[in-house]
Amino acid sequence: MTRVSRVKAKWLATALTTATLTIGAAAPAQKAGGAERQIQGALTSASPKNDGHPYQVRTMPLEAGKRYALGAESEAFDPTLRISFADDDDEALAEDDDGGDGSASYIEFTPERSGTYRLRVASAGRDTGAYLLKMRDLPPLPAPLRPSPVGSSSIAFKHYAGALTGTDGEIRGRRVDDYQFRFEGGKQVFLFMDRDNDDIDPMIEVHAGTGRTNAEPIAGDDDGGDGVNALLIFTPEESGDFIVRATTSNTDATGSYKLRVGQEP
Repeated sequence: MTRVSRVKAKWLATALTTATLTIGAAAPAQKAGGAERQIQGALTSASPKNDGHPYQVRTMPLEAGKRYALGAESEAFDPTLRISFADDDDEALAEDDDGGDGSASYIEFTPERSGTYRLRVASAGRDTGAYLLKMRDLPPLPAPLRPSPVGSSSIAFKHYAGALTGTDGEIRGRRVDDYQFRFEGGKQVFLFMDRDNDDIDPMIEVHAGTGRTNAEPIAGDDDGGDGVNALLIFTPEESGDFIVRATTSNTDATGSYKLRVGQEP
């Protein structure tokens, strides 16, 4: 986000302290091509507060389906920005704290319905001071691509049924099953570990063929699959033997699981 010059502290002497300001004809007209609209404001000791955080609300008409970039920045405080529809519910539709440059807030927002919206600029702490609210139109997103494939491949998966039991090996309080596979370098490997019951939280680790004990895993995953199931995709740098470790993230847990292993041809 392009940063503009900050509002000087001396502007506070004439700052508006009302809770809600309407951005309409008095605001700078938006130029063609998505020119940025800038509105000065300030939080003062007289500003309304929410849990001790001073804020100011602006109202603005927005069109359904149109993309907007909105942001707030200040040298005096860490600004947050909240967008809601101007009705009795005042439900937060989008919120941000530090999505812009530095501590500035930034939101890209597409309204689902046309109407008047509330833009609430607040202090993340309890500091007050001048701020700058910025808005500009964003171009519509292009139509989704309809690509033509340049080729295709199918991956053959091998399925294994296993169980973590009290007689399995134990590392840092977690039961483990180690499987040895040979993978080709430069080709993606796909590993899935799904639990059969609620007693385990599946976790997959990949180790070099000789690194079963003290070495850190080459790759690992805990909850990358559905729910708490594990899904790991990694690409070996070189061909060789690897240890695929089926384990659980919760200590002293036992239970059955299914392991699926495949590599791109």
